[in-house]
Amino acid sequence: MATPAFVKRLLRTDAFQWTAAIPSAIYMQIVLWTGRFDRPPFPIPEPYILAMWHGRLIMLPMLRGEGKPLIALISGHRDGQIISKTGSMFGIQTAVGSSSKGGMRAAREMMRLARDGHSLFVTPDGPRGPRMHINNDGILDLARLTGLPILPVAVSLQRGKLLNSWDRLLLPGLFSKIAIRFGEPLIVDAGADRADIGARLSASLTAAQQEADRLVGRVPVEPA
Repeated sequence: MATPAFVKRLLRTDAFQWTAAIPSAIYMQIVLWTGRFDRPPFPIPEPYILAMWHGRLIMLPMLRGEGKPLIALISGHRDGQIISKTGSMFGIQTAVGSSSKGGMRAAREMMRLARDGHSLFVTPDGPRGPRMHINNDGILDLARLTGLPILPVAVSLQRGKLLNSWDRLLLPGLFSKIAIRFGEPLIVDAGADRADIGARLSASLTAAQQEADRLVGRVPVEPA
């Protein structure tokens, strides 16, 4: 049955989105307080472009650096706006767009902020997949134009709910062991072999996520 128009309008309102975002942020803060972290230091100094598969997007507050606020590329869809509002309560700023819609406008905003010393965050398989596959060159273009290295990262939790969504979204649980792992930083210069770098980035992201999954005793999620 189709969703009634008035419900769709309600879901798009700021009031509804904040009603969802505030308890989400409170819950995430409790996850952070009760979690037992296995977290190595960031392998390179800020600024950089953090890349993570979409299924672990909710874990973004665990990846804040010590420098200027992280800038995340977030979909303009209502789910993305709830995530954006939740992230804002952890000092994370957002550029609204996606790798396929509104991307040019968001990319210009992110480039401006990168020049000001901010690190960036992108999910290369978002917003609609396929899961754990880089679905276009947006992140490579952003890295080339800003000159920032891409830093692959993954997060996994011992306790949590793995949804049967396209991205196998992981909802975090309380009192959990939390593993964070990084891949090798990648530079995209003007003469770079984009196919090669894209393949290396994809492999690095998947390897980092599956390593983090194994460290917490979780069955690794496979690409679609």
